[in-house]
Amino acid sequence: MPITVSIVEDNEQLRGTLARMIGRAEGFECLGQYPSAEAGLVGIPAEKPNVVLMDINLPGMNGVECVRKLKEILPT
Repeated sequence: MPITVSIVEDNEQLRGTLARMIGRAEGFECLGQYPSAEAGLVGIPAEKPNVVLMDINLPGMNGVECVRKLKEILPT
């Protein structure tokens, strides 16, 4: 069973590069990519990834606040 990952990163090029790297790594699967904390809060709970790669300096809601909200939704 692969380790599943979701990415929240506002830089489109970096987000795509990370997704490709994860997709090519044995034992890992990239479930989703999000350009904002707000988009991540909508998509990540449905995916239930093992790991979330979160940019801290996001426009709008920052990554720290997003992690707090995700932790409330997905405590494990």
